Amino acid sequence: MTAYLTEHEIKTKLKTLVKQYLDNCRSCDQLSEEFIELIRYTLKAKYANYNKETRTIQIGIKQENENSFYNDIKTFSYSLEEAEKELGKNFNAYQGKQLTYFGKFLNGQQHDINSEVRVIR
Repeated sequence: MTAYLTEHEIKTKLKTLVKQYLDNCRSCDQLSEEFIELIRYTLKAKYANYNKETRTIQIGIKQENENSFYNDIKTFSYSLEEAEKELGKNFNAYQGKQLTYFGKFLNGQQHDINSEVRVIR
């Protein structure tokens, strides 16, 4: 099945979805699996989790280290409001075919190889 979505439509729906995920996080004190997947893809993170004590989202991003055989993982902490802004900023940077994954994500078909999303301007 092919879905046709505009860039604006995808970005708007993503921002609305992030707000819903964050509201859910505030009430449940945890990140949903879908939200973790979205964070990991958007911020190119190795992991994402929620710290209940500090009420922050912690994200680990792989950093190249020339002095070591292994890459380092640098941890970033974002308040829920900062996370919303950071994700929104990253969504705005994507254009055209880069938004295909997000279109599939919004349709709940990110792992379905038979589905297709066409991004139109």
